[in-house]
Amino acid sequence: MSRARLIFIVFYLTTLLIAAAGLRISASRLFYKFNKAVVTQNRLRQTLWQKQLELQNLTNPHAVSERME
Repeated sequence: MSRARLIFIVFYLTTLLIAAAGLRISASRLFYKFNKAVVTQNRLRQTLWQKQLELQNLTNPHAVSERME
């Protein structure tokens, strides 16, 4: 095997490993962003659920009649 071919193979493998590391880092960042969005969505859903319960508590007939008296 010639020296030039060996150098080419080493550079090729090095480039391949660097690209693989870059893809893993990119995938990790996307996974983190996705999980952060899911957590934010769940918190907003819980807040909305609590607000809906508060609204139902204010608008049910018993609560309205108590406020009227």
